[in-house]
Amino acid sequence: MNAISMSLMKKSQPCSVELGTSVTAMGALCEPGQTAVPLKPSATMLAAGARAGGVSVEIAWKIYQAMIHHAD
Repeated sequence: MNAISMSLMKKSQPCSVELGTSVTAMGALCEPGQTAVPLKPSATMLAAGARAGGVSVEIAWKIYQAMIHHAD
């Protein structure tokens, strides 16, 4: 091994804050009733929401944004 790889292997770095936050968030998804959703829905998702709600795709998009931005 060269000196660079040896020094990298010897250093033990603690988990970053970002990793810890990600693990916490993923743990929350394991709770009943929780799921991950995209921030931007697909056209198919918007069309399905519009049909289900009897509204236009534009209104379905506004509803989706409101739900994402105001989730607990």
